[in-house]
Amino acid sequence: MAGSPDRELGEARNAIDRGEALVALKNLDRARKGYARALDSDGLEHVLDMAALLDASDERIRIGRENLAYAAKQNLRQESRRRARQLGREWSDPFPDLQAPTEHTGIVLTRGLKLWIGLAVLVGLAAIVGVILALALIDTGPKTTVTLRLVNDTGSTVRVRSCEGDPSCSGEFSSRKLQPGEGLRATIDANRLVQVYRLEHAGPDDCLPVRIHDAYQRGGQTFAARLSQATPCPGTTVLPRPVESENSAPL
Repeated sequence: MAGSPDRELGEARNAIDRGEALVALKNLDRARKGYARALDSDGLEHVLDMAALLDASDERIRIGRENLAYAAKQNLRQESRRRARQLGREWSDPFPDLQAPTEHTGIVLTRGLKLWIGLAVLVGLAAIVGVILALALIDTGPKTTVTLRLVNDTGSTVRVRSCEGDPSCSGEFSSRKLQPGEGLRATIDANRLVQVYRLEHAGPDDCLPVRIHDAYQRGGQTFAARLSQATPCPGTTVLPRPVESENSAPL
């Protein structure tokens, strides 16, 4: 008998804690389907939050995570349309940019598929080189960024590490010690799914995964989050709130 979506979500969380990303992806997709059948928007949001915690350093995991997020957002879009129709209200698309190129699903390249691609490349090498040269000359323009403000409302001194999408902070990172009431400001790529901050203080570290891309899609250029929203690592994702731009200490 298939498990309930809540159970699948719990199993996914356990798999993430064990470092089994592929298992977590399967559990999350089963949870998504269950929540979609139950018309449970909150459950689908939880699936999106959990998917953002998956380590995307492996190509297969990255593609699977993007496919899962795309499907969950489509489910949420359909459910919001159904509710609007049921209440006799005008429908507002919660994901108006869902069809943008950065949201398209990916394909894992198997050995056989790579072989066929290699043969095609040999046949059309001259044309491909021309395309590559043309693309290299195109000016893609400046990268879209947003401003994130963090405030230390914990009442104690905390060292904050900026870890991009890696809760372990195993790679390069920047850090800053924040006194109670002190804040910092960071400029982040608007297309980054999750920006992770690791909080070092007395006791086990906490993590604050901030959903940058979702916040940007909802509108705004400056957002804020509080350190008190952090939870034990790898942490529960947080959607920052939009605010007016203010000056604060840079990270």
